[in-house]
This record gives sequence, structure tokens and C-alpha cells, in this order.
Amino acid sequence: MTIKTKKSSGVAIMGGTFDPIHNGHLRVAVEILDRFNFKAMKLIPCFQPVHKGLPSVTAQQRLEMAKMAISSDVRLAVDSREILRAGPSYSIDTLRDIRAEIGPDVPLIMVLGMDSFLSLPTWAEWRKLIEYAHILVVSRPGWEPELISELSAFCENYRAASSHELQCAPSGSVWLEMLPSLEISSSMIRILCNKQESIAYLLPEPVQTYIIENKLYQDIVTL
Repeated sequence: MTIKTKKSSGVAIMGGTFDPIHNGHLRVAVEILDRFNFKAMKLIPCFQPVHKGLPSVTAQQRLEMAKMAISSDVRLAVDSREILRAGPSYSIDTLRDIRAEIGPDVPLIMVLGMDSFLSLPTWAEWRKLIEYAHILVVSRPGWEPELISELSAFCENYRAASSHELQCAPSGSVWLEMLPSLEISSSMIRILCNKQESIAYLLPEPVQTYIIENKLYQDIVTL
């Protein structure tokens, strides 16, 4: 008897400063791939975040660490377009670029954490994002924050009836997925480095080695 497997479909992307990339980022990426069976997951380090301060290390160093972090999983890839583009990293520009590359019919899924999603109305051309991609919002179990009115209306207009819509249409849906979270943050790692304390098991070993060898995140001001 032949067992049929569900055909993978769609390209997921997850942007971020990745300063540095850590196991929390990676667990979200692989769990999304396992649950939704997307064809690929692209991690996109930004060059200059629009809503945060400047990263603690160079764009090239953050890019190198991201590449090291995903080297053991063929389903993950690092997309360097925002770093090569330079300047402020606007998601609408990135989605337009990727949509032009993959064509009009391939499902494109932008993965956002709930914190980022709550700030969506402050993003450039935020209402147009849904024209180019689905928005998959990742939240930890039990956390259902109250949305401001314009974001609540946006969700009601575009909320998917089922997660299957993320794979059978190229764009246009919002889906909320609960995922258990690893309580790891990039700021935690930077603080530990600044204190010269261990960062073992918080991020992939090659990234840890790279940080230690290059003395990253030392002598920085931590808030």
C-alpha cells in the first residue's frame, strides 16, 4: 500500500533584526514548516529596522550568523535582499520583490510574532501587505491581546476560515497560530555577552562560537 503525503506548497518568510539569531527564532521557523508543510522558509535579516534602534553589530555579521544557524536544515534559507538593498527595511518593498520573483500564483506567507502584528498600523503601506502575501501571526498560548479598532477590522475582513487557505491562494488571508515559545530573546543574549556570561544552548553552537571569537556584544550599552 502506498501512503500519500501532503504536497508541500507555499513560501514562508520571517524577517527580523536577528541581533543575534537564536533558538527561539529557529523553533518558530521549523514548527511553522512542520504544521503547515510549506515548501520553504526564508529568514530575512533586515539592514536597518524602521521601528527599532540600530543593531549592535554590522549587517554582514548578522547575515553570517543567520547563515550559520540554518546550515543543518535544508528547509531553511537565508535571504539577503534587505541587507543588499541597504537603507531602511520596509516589508512592503520586500514582498513586492518576492512576489515579482515567484509569480502571481504561488502562496506567499509572511510570519509575524504577535508583538510585530500589534504594531502593523505603523508600518509603511501596511494595508497593502495583504495584497502580496498571507499574514500568519504567531502567538503564545493564552495570550490574546485586545486589538486597536483598525487592526481588529483588518483581521475581521481578511481572517481565514481555515489554515488551508494559506496554501490554496497566493495571498489575502490572516491566520493566528498558537505556538509554545522558548523564553529566549536577542536582548537577553546581548546582556549575557556584555557580562561575559555563558550563552550556551540559547543559540546554535556555530553562532555561539562566532560571537565569542569575534567578541561581539561586549562593551555595549544595555537597557
